[in-house]
Amino acid sequence: MIQHTTENLHLKFNKNEIDCMKEVDNNNIVRLYDYDYYDGSVYLMMEFCPTSLDKFIRKKRVLTREQLLKYSYGVLKSIKACHRFNVAHLDIKPANFLIDNYDRIRVCDFGFSAIHQDEHLEENCEGSVPFMPPEVILGHPHDPFKADVWAIGVTFFIMSTGKFPWEGDDRKTLCDNLLKEPPRTELIQCKDYAEVIEKCLAKDPNERPSIDELLELPLFKTPHFDFKPAHRNSMISHLRAMRHRSLPALIVSPVVCRSRTSL
Repeated sequence: MIQHTTENLHLKFNKNEIDCMKEVDNNNIVRLYDYDYYDGSVYLMMEFCPTSLDKFIRKKRVLTREQLLKYSYGVLKSIKACHRFNVAHLDIKPANFLIDNYDRIRVCDFGFSAIHQDEHLEENCEGSVPFMPPEVILGHPHDPFKADVWAIGVTFFIMSTGKFPWEGDDRKTLCDNLLKEPPRTELIQCKDYAEVIEKCLAKDPNERPSIDELLELPLFKTPHFDFKPAHRNSMISHLRAMRHRSLPALIVSPVVCRSRTSL
């Protein structure tokens, strides 16, 4: 269950999140079941996922190549689903990707998202500074979908190294390094994966690939990345187990708590 206070900023987050999640319905996106206002707060009842990509990275520290490619593919598929509905996420980072019980990546947290309805460029963008592209940091009009691709590049870099592409002890230093220096792709062991990240982190947004172009790269063409439904017997066992739970447990199980302070 996600609770927000009804201050203007939080109301904006909630309205964006509700509007975007109602607009987008896809297996790669965490489902919004219901929402309500109570005692000055907004509550979003959402699909339960046991962990996040952020927590998985922190726990494992080093991902295997198979895990790296599988979850990267899931990130691309989930953002493709958003873009297909003309929704730019605008706050892509590991904490905003959940991992469900089938080991699928599911994107969540649409508080900064925007439904892009025409061809004009965005002039304002909010989100997490380490994941912002140069054009956003400089305050230039920008394509929000290209901004998402940049943030995917930063996310992939963290998945492969546990670090950010640029160092900086404060915001100014970080932004200066981001604007002037290339990403530290020498830290990435998989060279073909490093090449994908370099494409996403092109400082010129026109040189960044689209999500569809990324998914067409040989690295992500392996068929077994696609989700396969659980075997019928295992699903029946799961349903039988749920039947024996108490009503409060069934009410609590489909909700998830999140924090906006995570990576």
